[in-house]
Amino acid sequence: MNQLTVTVPITLPEGYEIIETEKREQLEADKQVIWNVNKATEIAGLTKKDMYKILKAFQSQLDIESGGCVYYPYDGSKYRIESLGFIKFMRNNFARIMKEIAR
Repeated sequence: MNQLTVTVPITLPEGYEIIETEKREQLEADKQVIWNVNKATEIAGLTKKDMYKILKAFQSQLDIESGGCVYYPYDGSKYRIESLGFIKFMRNNFARIMKEIAR
């Protein structure tokens, strides 16, 4: 019996990639949907002072009351940050954020 090997190129849509099952499972296990300020600061690689600058400067866009991804504290509560929305905001507004931090 003869065997034929065929190579077929597959183009994935933008924003998709193939990862190992073990790596995907690890990422899912490590995933936190809601961050506090400390976790957001750590992930963004910023100082806490800079994170508070960002949260204040972009409050009108980030506040969940305006459709954003950050719950702003009141009456002794704490910031709660929706991780995926915040990452997207950071990517889409990187230049503006860096300018704000530099002030």
